Amino acid sequence: MLDAHSKTVVLVLQGIRWLRDGHDVRVISTGNNTRAISTSITQQLEMSLSAGPTPSLTPGCVSFHQYNFWDRKDGEENVEQAVTDLLVWVKNGHLHALIDEASFDSRDRHGPLLTRLVTRLAQQVPHLYLWCAGVLNRDLPTALQTHVFTVPLRSAPTVLREIQPVIHRFKVNDYSDSGMPAPGDGLSVIRLSHHGNAHTGRWPVDCSQCGQDIAAVLRRLGVGSSAANSPSRLSYRDVFVLTRSDDLQDDVTDEAGQVTSPASGVVQGLKDAGVPVSVLGVQDWLHNRARWERAVQDVAVAATDTVTVAWYGWVKGLERRVVAVLQGRDRGDDDAGKTDEKIDRLNRLSAVSRCTTQLITVRTPPVTTTTPPSLTTTTTPTATTTHTTT
Repeated sequence: MLDAHSKTVVLVLQGIRWLRDGHDVRVISTGNNTRAISTSITQQLEMSLSAGPTPSLTPGCVSFHQYNFWDRKDGEENVEQAVTDLLVWVKNGHLHALIDEASFDSRDRHGPLLTRLVTRLAQQVPHLYLWCAGVLNRDLPTALQTHVFTVPLRSAPTVLREIQPVIHRFKVNDYSDSGMPAPGDGLSVIRLSHHGNAHTGRWPVDCSQCGQDIAAVLRRLGVGSSAANSPSRLSYRDVFVLTRSDDLQDDVTDEAGQVTSPASGVVQGLKDAGVPVSVLGVQDWLHNRARWERAVQDVAVAATDTVTVAWYGWVKGLERRVVAVLQGRDRGDDDAGKTDEKIDRLNRLSAVSRCTTQLITVRTPPVTTTTPPSLTTTTTPTATTTHTTT
């Protein structure tokens, strides 16, 4: 089990090693929320094959396998199908496979099913090389050997400090010191406020002005600028705008192309400011699965030079150089009794951790309550004695 910033890197490096030793590698996605990162890993492994010669006379090949262990109705059947499919690929008793964003937590419906997959494969494959990477260390299967990697490899110290205060409140190992000084502290966090007359809606995701404020920051950072023609310049594809809200959407149109439901405020604000945007929200997954699948494929490989605005559950494991995190809640949080403090912890662990360089936060100022003068109780001293404590 690996920390959030090193796990995918280590999986890719191990997959490349297997390929160059002549082994085939199976990349397994166990749910819609891991499709993007699994697609990204697959692409990186495929690129490694075309990058140059390998020590093996016959390098291995890569294949992607998509399942959905989160399905309430067919989750167990999907596990059995995964076992059946993967056993076909066993060669001379060997199977090499990678699973990113693995969680074996018994409290959710996904965890026990993933445990069953690992256990079944361990029982039936004599030489199983299955690497599972995740950030949670709860209920790990006994079939897995556990190695804890806690040295952050990619994010700047300024970003890590935004995540570190909440780590101890999860079943997550804290970061450790690499023993080597960081090359720099990183860029200061840019903090925007969803507040003022021009701002609308309860949360930043609903606010066009917040979208324009983010666009102004991106312009200051030089994102999308053609003036700086260097490998280090920022493109729109280097940017995530992430939210917890499941109401996020782009314009919904009918068959005639007429808008039947407008884009979320932050999306509209970005577009009004001239920022090219791709949206990866829950609504497309529910109502336009084909568009959702195209968007997932695109964001996984950063194929299009657009800013990705997404529900952060869809981009687990992916990283961007610039990430704007919008404060907010989804519709089920109130029913589940999740406090603002818990939502903040989830946002830091799941969204802030996607950032490697420049973090932007957009928050609603806390509501302060003042007592009306008529209800203020005043106390008149009854003695003139003064007590001084030193």
